[in-house]
Amino acid sequence: MSKKTGIIAAIVAIVLLLGGIAGYMYYKRTPTYTFNLIKTSVEKHDWDTFSKHVDTKNVISTSYDAFLESAMESEDDVDEDMKGMVSGFAKLLKPGIVEALNDEVEQWVKTGEKKEPEKKAGSKDEQNAQKSAENMTKETGFDTSSFKGVTYTKDDGDFSLVGITIEDSQLKKDFTLELKMRQLDDGTWQILEISNLKEYLLELDKARKEKLSEVNKPIQAEIDQRLSIKNAKAGIVQADPFGFSQKLRVNLSISVNSDKAIASFSGNIFLKSPDGKQTKIPFESKRSLKSGDQSISIDKDLNPFIGGEAKLAKANLSQYSITPQITKLAYADGTTLELKTTLDEK
Repeated sequence: MSKKTGIIAAIVAIVLLLGGIAGYMYYKRTPTYTFNLIKTSVEKHDWDTFSKHVDTKNVISTSYDAFLESAMESEDDVDEDMKGMVSGFAKLLKPGIVEALNDEVEQWVKTGEKKEPEKKAGSKDEQNAQKSAENMTKETGFDTSSFKGVTYTKDDGDFSLVGITIEDSQLKKDFTLELKMRQLDDGTWQILEISNLKEYLLELDKARKEKLSEVNKPIQAEIDQRLSIKNAKAGIVQADPFGFSQKLRVNLSISVNSDKAIASFSGNIFLKSPDGKQTKIPFESKRSLKSGDQSISIDKDLNPFIGGEAKLAKANLSQYSITPQITKLAYADGTTLELKTTLDEK
């Protein structure tokens, strides 16, 4: 090789080396590099590195707010007063839930195992907080999801918004989570919150309901075949001789077509007002049924302190549309036929 060729080769080698260094330095300053650091910290049970790159308490706190907002918004058949009561109670539990979840994350990173509930009973608030923390973890769907990659990065002032794609293995569906991140002094990043968590939870809830409806379709058809409702009329009657309280009475004309005696059944009565607002009234009837056509009545006490039920007590129900739904049949032999309420049910 000539001297000239050797010089060119050396220059090319230096350029490639510098390019590789520059590329690595650039890569170190990308969110993807930080995600790999987080992944490695979990694998090595390195809590210090993990907590450096994930502001766990802020992520949990903001996620709790988004979780509560999405839960209130998705339950469109729940009375507004009841939503207010639940929301107020949930806010009281928030500090305990944030602590419980933060401890669980720390335990998981350090040991690779979930924190087991303490054997001691603890206070009622502590038990409620732990239960709510478990529900929140389950409802996010993260335990059945896998990371697929970074889809976009956007500057947002002193922060960056990083979109990542995850796949829900249960639904076989991709979702995008948007992470709000800030760059640290060493060029790496820290996750501050999931900025679109509310929207993700609403989308996840919709997908779950659609999947659950698909799974329940043949079950509902079988229930309706065994106990079909021909007609339904609703009215308000006095619940006590003094007229202080009222109850909803729904008269149903039904046809029972079952080779087994039905010991009880349960479901929901949906009442929709002329302005389109719907109230859902769950019920259970322990009346035994045999095959044939018959008429039955279902009574449900109305709570005067819940706005929707108090409104029903004063309403002209002849103007309401009534849709009964039977969701469970319990047979005299101890077997049941019922709709699934979660996708986890076998």
